[in-house]
Amino acid sequence: MIDLYFAPTPNGHKITLFLEEAGLDYRLIKVDLGKGGQFRPEFLRISPNNKIPAIVDHSPADGGEPLSLFESGAILLYLAEKTGLFLNHETRCPVNAPSHYSGYSGR
Repeated sequence: MIDLYFAPTPNGHKITLFLEEAGLDYRLIKVDLGKGGQFRPEFLRISPNNKIPAIVDHSPADGGEPLSLFESGAILLYLAEKTGLFLNHETRCPVNAPSHYSGYSGR
């Protein structure tokens, strides 16, 4: 299960599009930007740059602890690597560690 912290913006929609197309189970958690939800301490632990989207993957491919990522590009790359979908295999490079993703915020 993936928790997706989002707001209804183009960057927020990018991730839901991928999750739907990939058939992954996810839960939407709306971040109310108008009320400063992006500055709440519990959200900042997941997305230290206080921006949406952000995810917590409770079932990462390596079987480890839940993984937090932020920034839509980093999330899309992570999900494509995890699922093996939507990534051109001729242009991809191998990922050896979660820290490869620019939006990795730890476990």
